[in-house]
Amino acid sequence: MEIYKRKDVNNEMAREVDTKGYVKAYRKMQDTEVFKSPYAVQLFLYCLFNAKFSGKDAGTFVTTQDKIRKDLGWSRPTVIKFMKFLKEINCIDYQGSNTDTKIKVINFQYYQGK
Repeated sequence: MEIYKRKDVNNEMAREVDTKGYVKAYRKMQDTEVFKSPYAVQLFLYCLFNAKFSGKDAGTFVTTQDKIRKDLGWSRPTVIKFMKFLKEINCIDYQGSNTDTKIKVINFQYYQGK
């Protein structure tokens, strides 16, 4: 496991990265609302890839909408639209502040078989 630092907005955050790990993606995803949109699939997988994988905060991560926008190559309205979409269909929940956004993957333990 390696640790690296990054700057988001004016806030420095440390983030754990498991470069040798994997996440599970089930074929059942094809039968969900998420799968009907490539943007929704990409954002949902982005959330799975970035979520903490263990501990009491498993399934959550802190980021910014600007970081998501840059990572995915999207516009800000697209990030907002698909974050709202995933929240409406109960795939993620999020809380924003002036400096960052905390995202929680709903049922993370179920998706990752824990």
